[in-house]
Amino acid sequence: MSLTEELRDPDFAVRCAACERAPDDPSAVLLGGALAERLDDEDLRVARSAAHALARISRKGGGPDPALAKALRSRSPNQRIFAVFAFAEIEPPGQRILPALLGGLAHADGGVRWAAARLVVETGRAHPEVLGILLGLVGAGEGAQTRRMAAYALRELAPDVPQAAHALLAASRDSDAQVRRAALTALANLMDAPPAVAARLREVAGSDADPTARRLAERALELLAADAAPAGR
Repeated sequence: MSLTEELRDPDFAVRCAACERAPDDPSAVLLGGALAERLDDEDLRVARSAAHALARISRKGGGPDPALAKALRSRSPNQRIFAVFAFAEIEPPGQRILPALLGGLAHADGGVRWAAARLVVETGRAHPEVLGILLGLVGAGEGAQTRRMAAYALRELAPDVPQAAHALLAASRDSDAQVRRAALTALANLMDAPPAVAARLREVAGSDADPTARRLAERALELLAADAAPAGR
């Protein structure tokens, strides 16, 4: 059986093994298209292996495989986000991957969402415009999952930016409970939080209908107080 046939085998273990062997195969440069198909594999373990294989092949070839650029524009969310992960192994994250990367914040798999959020933060540290995009997504992102993950990304990217504090305060009143909880968690990570943050946390801790939100607000207040304590001594 050829490596291309193994990449399409019904057994996920065979497909994974084929992805792992592909970069060292003499015909590796010809396998870009077949590996790009596997970025949309129904088993995410195979998709991850295919992304890593494409990254290795691309590095050996001196640049991204053409199949990766095509995968970034795929109609499949899986193929797009795993193409992003491959690109991230090849070169510093940049604007080319940003649309597909942001789409990954709404992925059905939690591990993929968190990987996308971490990469958004990494991209934002090199490209200041990402902060503005996240600020918009927290308040008006399409889908609660996107708003929630954008809040977590803001927590890591801009804990000292006043606009982030304002966006997270607004998100603490989101219609979705998970988004509200994410915003409350993120508020605890702010540096030099404005007075409105503590006021909002006290409001939630004292009267919110969601017991989880109340606990998160109480914990956030404790963390903010602990951070402020040394400065007051």
